[in-house]
Amino acid sequence: MRELLRLLVPRFYAHCILKDDAMDMLFCHRWLLLSFKREFFNEEVLKMWEACWSHYQTKYFHIFLCVAMLQEYGGPVVDKNLSADDMLQFFTDLSMKMDGTRVLRMARHSLLKFRQLPGIPCSLRRLLSGPGIWDSAPLPKIQCDCLNSCVYLHDESKLCN
Repeated sequence: MRELLRLLVPRFYAHCILKDDAMDMLFCHRWLLLSFKREFFNEEVLKMWEACWSHYQTKYFHIFLCVAMLQEYGGPVVDKNLSADDMLQFFTDLSMKMDGTRVLRMARHSLLKFRQLPGIPCSLRRLLSGPGIWDSAPLPKIQCDCLNSCVYLHDESKLCN
């Protein structure tokens, strides 16, 4: 998730790097552990779950939901220079106050933006489910910095190019 934040939410990522324990992103763990049930109203959560279960263009849409939440609501965290504990409290206080429809739309946009990048680190390769029947555009080129064999490929015997 760190690499994805670096690519899609660079300002928030830079803030987390400067704060002790902020890259643990405990608020994201909470979102994922509870499947967004405490963040949004039932109707919105069901739409999010359906989007995740559809596996449209990725099996990891829940990660893009988290990115969208940080894109939409992470600005004040950076502006107020919040610590890791304060970030957790900030996002906890946003429960049932976030716009689920907007977050879902932003997550879809983030996925599209990710898939249109010219290249992605090999550590993010698994976020791409294609090419498959839903894919109509080429996938980003995988940029590997691994030595000898890449640990992020499905078949570890293959080398990254």
